[in-house]
Amino acid sequence: MDERPPDPHDPPLPGDAQPPPTPSEPQDSGPPPVAPPIEPPPPISSGPPADSPGAGPPPADSWGLDPIPWEQPGLGFFAGFYETLRVLVVSPRQAYRRVGTTRAFARPIGFALLVGWPGILAATLWDVALRRQMESWMPWTDNPNLEGDPMLSIVFALAAPLWIPIFLLCAAALQHLFLWMVGGAKRGYVDTFRVLCYAQVASLAGVVPLFGTLAAALWHVVLQVIGLSAVHRIGTARAVFAILLPGLLCCACLAILFSIFGAAWMAGMKGGH
Repeated sequence: MDERPPDPHDPPLPGDAQPPPTPSEPQDSGPPPVAPPIEPPPPISSGPPADSPGAGPPPADSWGLDPIPWEQPGLGFFAGFYETLRVLVVSPRQAYRRVGTTRAFARPIGFALLVGWPGILAATLWDVALRRQMESWMPWTDNPNLEGDPMLSIVFALAAPLWIPIFLLCAAALQHLFLWMVGGAKRGYVDTFRVLCYAQVASLAGVVPLFGTLAAALWHVVLQVIGLSAVHRIGTARAVFAILLPGLLCCACLAILFSIFGAAWMAGMKGGH
């Protein structure tokens, strides 16, 4: 009887040797390895490093100072107002360093109105009430052409909350322009505007009779110099120059006009002879 060749599909016999497993069959030796997590790429910088020559001023939160009390969240109205008055009077440079830590716009206007309106109104009332007495003490001030209507002056002072914000916006724009002309505009227009708003605390000197208005004007200039120097991080001399530059330019323009008219007048006199 002929034997047929073995069929690979036949079941193995008990005596047959088991074939070794093929390499393609994976051996179950445990859970599969876990791939390491992919780290995100570092963020792309949008500007030069902080210590590079082209970098601007440091961000506000890197100055390490709290905002001025009037702008601190959670501080009460009266506590913030009193503490702001105190630091502006006792330590104005430290106060203005804290003014430069934020860029709020509305809160400084509110402070300027709270201190500027009473000071302007008090100075106006004192001026109306003591005008005759001042003229008797200083006769050279008695000029009818320069005297205005007292009622008009009082109405103008009462309307101060309407024109103080407009005045501060325009004054800050001019001051920032002259600050830029002398190379002192290290920060933006908002920072210059904030300096002028908090300098309105000098208006409170107007409650003092007679010389309160003069004291307020001098105090305002001092606070403005300190504020521009501290907020823009410039020297005191440059801040003084930026404040005096408008007056110097006006004097130069007047000198040029007088020179032109004087030269024309002299030429006319020579031509008449």
